[in-house]
Amino acid sequence: MIIMEKSCGSPKCDVVKKGKKIGHMDGLNVIQWFLKNKYRYTGTFSRFVTEDPDDSHSGIKIDIIIPERHLIIKDACIEWMKSPLNNGTFNAQCIESYEGQFD
Repeated sequence: MIIMEKSCGSPKCDVVKKGKKIGHMDGLNVIQWFLKNKYRYTGTFSRFVTEDPDDSHSGIKIDIIIPERHLIIKDACIEWMKSPLNNGTFNAQCIESYEGQFD
């Protein structure tokens, strides 16, 4: 049984790789699914802008920070990206909340 439980979005999010900010995502949408007794997180983005072009590819593992909701999408893996706009989809392991400023 597949149940879509929650969804959220943000116009602009920060992208972190190994604790260092590498860029941002625009037009982010995330859906929380319950599938086979486990939560799954999938999402889409309309643009992924990085400081280093080598960080902008499918298969990269990142954390996505949604500052206005105080959420971190942990271990997100970019499934595919379409050039030249760099829009695409991702899967994530979990979503965590945080308090205060994220550095």
